Amino acid sequence: MIREAILHFDPLQTQVKTECIDQNGLRSVKFIENEDLMRAIRQHTYAPPLHSGLLPPNCVALTAHKEQWTVTLASDCGCYDVFYHNTAYENFPVPRLLLSCTINSGRLQNFRLAVADQGELTPETALFKCPFPNVSGFSLCVGSNVFTGYDTPRKLRTLLHRVMAVPFGDDYYRPEQTRLNLGARELFEHLKDKTPAYYYENVLISSGKTLSDFLGGAA
Repeated sequence: MIREAILHFDPLQTQVKTECIDQNGLRSVKFIENEDLMRAIRQHTYAPPLHSGLLPPNCVALTAHKEQWTVTLASDCGCYDVFYHNTAYENFPVPRLLLSCTINSGRLQNFRLAVADQGELTPETALFKCPFPNVSGFSLCVGSNVFTGYDTPRKLRTLLHRVMAVPFGDDYYRPEQTRLNLGARELFEHLKDKTPAYYYENVLISSGKTLSDFLGGAA
């Protein structure tokens, strides 16, 4: 019976020296390829299943990490109540939105926002440049707002409504992000009585990225 096992790692070598000592003090030495050792460790490492619980109906993707989840939601309606500074726009039309964030101990962080094409979502679904302020690449700024109490993914069902109600400012806004080339306030005034389809016909510019880029964490 083995009393002690010692592994000797040398970063300059492709093999690991293994040294086993039995109860009688006898030593046996073997050399194992690094890849073979890692493969054996992975095969004999047990990872208990991670249960998400019930998911909201608008959940597009869910990734489990060691200490947190990453969830991606799709907009469940074509209109949201939004603010530009102190101006309220009720039932403001928006294109199809994708919202991603991480959940850690009930707190949401690392918000990301994308605009997706119409039709069935697939890894190849085209994405567009976000026409709204507060978004740089995919990164969404929510200011000093704190999102807590999300101890289960099913509570995320109305998250897009809450996030879209965070007032837009002028951060990261660039008129050339849309075909209209308007200032931020002009853009909101122009779009307030339009439809979601109007974005695809007159507003959005391709970002050259796809849904797989967004889910994979590309900037």
